[in-house]
Amino acid sequence: MQFPQATSIAPWLYWPLFPIHRIFLKLYFGQIVIQGQENLPESGPCVFAPKHFSRWDPVVLALLSTEPLYFLTNANQFEGFQGWLIQRLGAFPVELNHPTVSSLRCAIQLLQAGKKLVLFPEGGIVRDQPLRPLKTGLARLVLQAEAMAPEAVTIPIIPIALRYEPGAEPRAKVFIHISPPLYTQDYRQNHDKRTATALTQALQESLLKGLENI
Repeated sequence: MQFPQATSIAPWLYWPLFPIHRIFLKLYFGQIVIQGQENLPESGPCVFAPKHFSRWDPVVLALLSTEPLYFLTNANQFEGFQGWLIQRLGAFPVELNHPTVSSLRCAIQLLQAGKKLVLFPEGGIVRDQPLRPLKTGLARLVLQAEAMAPEAVTIPIIPIALRYEPGAEPRAKVFIHISPPLYTQDYRQNHDKRTATALTQALQESLLKGLENI
């Protein structure tokens, strides 16, 4: 499957940076504690649904996979050198308040191709409360990707809690808690809108529980 330019990983950049990225994080942070790695699927498509605490989150989350992750990223982050770089490392833009059909189509195509997608369900960085009330966009995206797949496919949603102690700063201790995956079939209602609402509520509860455990 051919992806739009916005979703193309640049192998010549990604793989040389791969070991440097891991070494850098070990040197920058004091300790990184990962709980629940057994809940990550070994293969196939999935959606990482992390708590969004800091601009460091995407960099830290990349530790959870040896294959590229694709990030739905706020369109205002794609300016200058930063935009050039993140676009070649798996990020693609989305207008958070008014997502376009093309950005959602990119996400669906990636999932149908078996890729790992990262979508912060809070919609932005939140520090003034444990978790912002979630909207149903992530759940609706997964439901649509499963419904549009040419063959039957199950796309797990992985709730991931993040915390930095004392904050997202050098020598901080980083906690990552990966909860068991959520599956759309476990929350199926008689209407997709109700299914999305039930699935979103389950994601909210799972993230809050994960935050309590770290």
